[in-house]
Amino acid sequence: MKKILHELNFFNALEKAEEKTQKNISSEIAVSIGMANTLIKRFLKKGFIKVQQAPYKRFIYYLTPQGFSDKIKLVKEYINESLGFFRKVRAEFNKILISDKADGYYLYGISEVCEIAILSALENNKKVISIVDEKFKQKKFLNLSVVKRLPKKLHKNKIILTDQINAQADYFKLIKTYDSKSILIIDSLFVSTKMPNFNPKKVYEKK
Repeated sequence: MKKILHELNFFNALEKAEEKTQKNISSEIAVSIGMANTLIKRFLKKGFIKVQQAPYKRFIYYLTPQGFSDKIKLVKEYINESLGFFRKVRAEFNKILISDKADGYYLYGISEVCEIAILSALENNKKVISIVDEKFKQKKFLNLSVVKRLPKKLHKNKIILTDQINAQADYFKLIKTYDSKSILIIDSLFVSTKMPNFNPKKVYEKK
C-alpha cells in the first residue's frame, strides 16, 4: 500500500507541470532523492511522464494521457486496499473483543490500527481506559486520554497492541513485566509470541 501511495503522490506532484528538480520532487512527496529518481526513470520508460529542459538545471516533468489514466487506476487500487485492510483488522478486533471478558483495555501505540481498535471497542461496548504512547505529545487522541506508560498492575484489565510499526518489539518489551495472557494481539500485526531460534545447530547437537 505504501508503494501505491508513493506513486500517487508522485503523479500529484507532476500534475501542474511546474519546473522542478529531483530534490524538489523528493521533498514534496516525502521520499529520498534516490527513490524520486527511480520513480522518474520508471515512469519515463513506461511513457507515463515526459520531461522538458528548463533553465538553471531544472526540468519540467508532466503527465502523459497514459500517466493520468494510470493514476486513476492507482486511486481505485489504493481505496480498495485501504478498505480491505480496514475490514480485515476490524473483524479481527471484533473477534477478540466479543469473547474477551476484561474490565477494560489499554491500547498500546497510536496508529491507524489504534483508530480501528477504538471503533471496534465502541461497537462492542468495551471500555478503553487510555492509550499508551511514549512519543505522542498530545494528552488526547480521539477524545481518549493518552499516557506515557502502563500501570504496574493491570488488575482485571488487559493490553491491546495497536502500534503497527513496532508491535513485535513492543510485545517482547511488555512480556518482561506482564503475563502474556493479558496482552491481546490481532493476526494482521504478525507478532511472534516466542523468540526465534537464531542458532539451530546447538539444538541439533543436543539431540
